[in-house]
Amino acid sequence: MSPDERSYSVLMSVYERDQPDYVDDAIRSMVEQSEPFTDLVVVCDGPVGAGLDAVIERWRGELGERLRVHRLAANRGLAGALRAGLPLCRTERVARMDADDVSRPRRCELLLDAMNCRGLDLVGGFISEFDRTPGDMASVREVPLEREDIVAFAKRRNPFNHVSVMFRRPAVLAAGGYRDVHLLEDYDLWVRMLMDGCACANIPRVVVDVRTGAGMYGRRSSLRYLKEQWRFFRRLRSEGFVSRGQEVVALAARSAATLMPAGAVKRAYGLVLRRR
Repeated sequence: MSPDERSYSVLMSVYERDQPDYVDDAIRSMVEQSEPFTDLVVVCDGPVGAGLDAVIERWRGELGERLRVHRLAANRGLAGALRAGLPLCRTERVARMDADDVSRPRRCELLLDAMNCRGLDLVGGFISEFDRTPGDMASVREVPLEREDIVAFAKRRNPFNHVSVMFRRPAVLAAGGYRDVHLLEDYDLWVRMLMDGCACANIPRVVVDVRTGAGMYGRRSSLRYLKEQWRFFRRLRSEGFVSRGQEVVALAARSAATLMPAGAVKRAYGLVLRRR
């Protein structure tokens, strides 16, 4: 296999509310991958403060030209930051990383293996959620493995764990890239890629430990998020991806979850949507 087939970039966005220690852990988990990255693109989504700047500069000293930092003058939101960062990635294959999660050491090796062996445009894996230390919740979010099941699942819920994915940049750009859809940026992109016929899969391995907390569930208990979900599923129906019945079923479940208190949403996710 040629060196180009093992090369990949990492794309991460940070903003002022991210915790410096968490960002440090996230970057370290990518630096320590069994399959090293070509470059790490960090987009600062607006001014980030002295603490985060110190973490970024410390890693710049260690990584040199492998770390590319792009600073936006004002906060644009996740989709805007990723749109700005994607063209800066040096390779065709791009691994997404969030600023407060921890990738497992073989994450990118395993995703590259699947991508190259099967000619995939998009590949992800399972995630394990944690509160303070990885494994403390014993909660795993599994997703469907093969394209047919991924498409069926996408009519109800997001079929990929965003923080786990690696994708081919040309396929993402051909589908229109990231759009500003509040808390649904990745789901929106995956559906468009599926409708374009992208080759995709998930691997049956936990590849990232994902930090949860009241903030995550609180964001999913807002009226703004509910309105965005209604707009999103209306668009999916207008584009022919879901039927009217599928739209109603999906929105009924999402409306119930969104209107619950954040604590109840967390319990519901733990009991119904995750495997322990």
